[in-house]
Amino acid sequence: MPEQQLIAVSLRGSGTPLLAEAIEALGYTPYGTMSATQPVSGEPVGAGEVYPLLEAAHGAGRAAELLRGGREELAESFDTTVHALWRVWWRLLGQPVTLASPVDAALEERLLRVPGTDLVRLLPGRGCWYVNSLDLGRADADVLRVWSTGGGPPLVFHHRDVRDRIISHIEYLMQPTDRIGSQPEDLVYQGILRALPDMDARVALALSDPDFPGIRDARRCRWMLHHPAVHVVTHEDLAGPALGGSPEARESALARLRHATGHPEPAVSIPVPAPAADAAYDSLAIGSWRTYFTPGHERLLRENCHDLLLAPTSDTNV
Repeated sequence: MPEQQLIAVSLRGSGTPLLAEAIEALGYTPYGTMSATQPVSGEPVGAGEVYPLLEAAHGAGRAAELLRGGREELAESFDTTVHALWRVWWRLLGQPVTLASPVDAALEERLLRVPGTDLVRLLPGRGCWYVNSLDLGRADADVLRVWSTGGGPPLVFHHRDVRDRIISHIEYLMQPTDRIGSQPEDLVYQGILRALPDMDARVALALSDPDFPGIRDARRCRWMLHHPAVHVVTHEDLAGPALGGSPEARESALARLRHATGHPEPAVSIPVPAPAADAAYDSLAIGSWRTYFTPGHERLLRENCHDLLLAPTSDTNV
């Protein structure tokens, strides 16, 4: 039976849109870093999903009143509670949030008191939560305990050669501000990169600055390369022939995703990546770093990022 929720940890610059295409084809709505805005009741609510969430947020009495009341009030209350639940789940995954929020603070605090074992069951529909990192020091301890004992959503770790990640993320940050989302690190480093004279200087900065977006995340996520319950998928495997990979590696990567989601065979049709010549996919080609790296960059890589060069893929959890 397919899993209801999934967590995808995809390091910055790893080609997350390619991963998202495959996971969406398996029936999952993207949330987190792959959501430009939080969706509002865009998918049908499953049977039995309304009352448990309203009860957790408002108590049994108020939940019953809402179910007996008008449809408009019920729909508004459910949407408001879902938004609060999304924010709570984002906080528990250790992701950055603003103190100022349109979500009712009291409602959010009530949902924060829901035990981790119950909280994930309240998330409506089938969703995949995309995050750039899952830092063991920042994520909620209860959520981690639940996951480590087999009670949380399956965890996919998606990564890529650090050199290609750096080039891809620099190109992403050089876009207009309205196209790079609202991640604070990205917004700060966009200004830094724009102040540099050329790509050579930008790559040198990324290789020498330990706070460049994605560098610390990669180090804090290395535990996922070794945990037997984590489903590891590399961009190089998922890319396929059109982007410089192989059909065998792509099929193996898709098999790991099907296994992670509990999707029955035969799997639904999953889109094949467009060739790198397609403007939407050119940053996803394997080995694009070769266009930009100089011997000086290679030296900085060895000095500062040698521990990030290994990119093992785990097939032990298929």
